[in-house]
Amino acid sequence: MQPRERKFQLPGFELAGQEWGQPGGHPVIALHGWLDNAGSFDLLAPLLDDCHLVALDSAGHGHSGHRSPDSAYNIWQDVADVFLVADALQWSKFSLLAHSRGGAIATLAAGTFPERVENLVLIDGGLPHWGNPADVPKNLAKSIIEQRSFKSRRGRVYSTRDAAILERSRGFTAVTMAAAETLARRSLRAVDGGYVWDVDQRLKAESELRLTVEQVVAFVEAVEAPVLAFLSSDSPFSGREQFRRVLAKFAQIDIVEVEGGHHCHLEGAEGFIAERMKRFVAVAT
Repeated sequence: MQPRERKFQLPGFELAGQEWGQPGGHPVIALHGWLDNAGSFDLLAPLLDDCHLVALDSAGHGHSGHRSPDSAYNIWQDVADVFLVADALQWSKFSLLAHSRGGAIATLAAGTFPERVENLVLIDGGLPHWGNPADVPKNLAKSIIEQRSFKSRRGRVYSTRDAAILERSRGFTAVTMAAAETLARRSLRAVDGGYVWDVDQRLKAESELRLTVEQVVAFVEAVEAPVLAFLSSDSPFSGREQFRRVLAKFAQIDIVEVEGGHHCHLEGAEGFIAERMKRFVAVAT
């Protein structure tokens, strides 16, 4: 099953994405992780044959446009984008499938308009990184400085495509070369002198404001949809006990352990995830 390219005109910029399935299938919006793109679901989406799935390139990623020069990248802005896309698709209710940063966006979305989200499927993520209220002033200062700095930058230029893909495989969340190649299809651009991972560099700046853990819990407790959460055995979240304690505050949640790394859905676990998700959606709906 090959995806179809989609475009959504939002106020000020255009969101791109990929679409699998046909109208009449279970409606799903898929949200990728930080500095990834809709290709994150290239292996998983074709296995969800009962779904009509739209995987988005979040603002500043992949084939999507960038936010305006006077804007930052706060995850609650992505929440608004999700519902603008759902409205464009004429989906009054839908499920969310999300990885990492996309999972944080999905949880905020499901807590903001709980009546519209039928099911929430999280892959190694699902909660925003919360902050200490005492750090808010210095973090805002850091964000303003970094936003100014990153605004005029483009990413590092690699002399060859292979070098760029190798570097991505060794990133903060390491991935296989095959996974890096998949992500490269929507983000790696040829430029003078070589290749660059084309994301809005402002995405690398400190967040303007981090929610407190109490605020994160409020969103979690507002979610009415049943939740299926996959946690990888080798990931940045696997040892975070407070993360697991907050995750357990969803009213209805099934937590499934998956062997693999942070991008398990791109590295061999996609079949397992698809089967569990299909059973979950069928039972939940």
